[in-house]
Amino acid sequence: MRSGFLASVLIFCLVQMQALQGAQSARYRVTFEADWSSDTHPIDFPAGAHFSGLIGATHGSDTVIWRSGGLASDGIEAMAETGSKSFLLSEINNLIAADAAETVLSGGGIAASPGLVSLDFTISRHKPLVTLVSMIAPSPDWFVGVDSLPLRADGAWLEQLSVQLLPYDAGTDSGESYTAPDFDTQPAQAITPITGVPFDADVPLGRFVFELLSTSGDLPLEGSLSGLYHDPLRVGEGINLLISQIGERHFVFLTWYTYNTGAAMWLVGIVDFIPGETEVTLDLLRADGTGFGSMFDPAEVELIPWGTIDLSFPACGLVNASYASTEPGFGSDTIQLEQLVGVAGTLCP
Repeated sequence: MRSGFLASVLIFCLVQMQALQGAQSARYRVTFEADWSSDTHPIDFPAGAHFSGLIGATHGSDTVIWRSGGLASDGIEAMAETGSKSFLLSEINNLIAADAAETVLSGGGIAASPGLVSLDFTISRHKPLVTLVSMIAPSPDWFVGVDSLPLRADGAWLEQLSVQLLPYDAGTDSGESYTAPDFDTQPAQAITPITGVPFDADVPLGRFVFELLSTSGDLPLEGSLSGLYHDPLRVGEGINLLISQIGERHFVFLTWYTYNTGAAMWLVGIVDFIPGETEVTLDLLRADGTGFGSMFDPAEVELIPWGTIDLSFPACGLVNASYASTEPGFGSDTIQLEQLVGVAGTLCP
């Protein structure tokens, strides 16, 4: 076992080191930095230029709130034409009720552009996309925003992401200038980027800057968390975890390779769990008796109750283990181990 763990150290670079980013949920701050001004967009720049309140949601890949080339919903139309958030908020709440979205994003606007406004929100790894919009005002039906922006990549939360904002036409009002009178488009046209007057096709109106504030939540038990775990400062011992299922039975099987008074010792445990659970407690048994090879006699195997161990996974590549022994001399402690090797084809999400 010692040589196996020493060899594993040579591939230590494979360990998922971004511990916090791998957590189940994250807290972000998005800052809308508006540059839109008579200097950046001098053509017919309007008096009272501003942006309406931020409105959007976190959701998964199967949900579309708006998309370039698609038709605007009633909520997107109301936001783009008047800055009103109520219709879009109702649509988002309906998506949340149907488990198609998770969190409402609703914040202030920018009363005078240039300017900035920030909004804090929580997002989960199960619905890691952000859609967020704001009306360009005054305008017929123009807005800025992001559609289904992912805040996770390669199984980790992004530390920071900046997205340049170009103008879109919602396709619901045919006015051609900032202060054109209402001219309802019938039938409605597709949402499209505005590449001509009064905007410059290559000059953004500002940007959304997403900053990771914190992460939290243990990962649910699943096969991708299986593998060999150890403490880099204690090379020579470690835990082998198998999280799998047989038929409808989901289980965790643990083997802890360690030592006691100079002799090798291994502890084993197995327990069933319900999918979605994030922690589990195993009864540990100490194996003893019998001999090696031809001397092995299964009747002589002893499995002696040793204690318990609680397992949870704060991040991909990390396990928190709290043990308590019922045998004298071992005591109790909480340790954190790093994954040395995972199971091929079941990398953490």
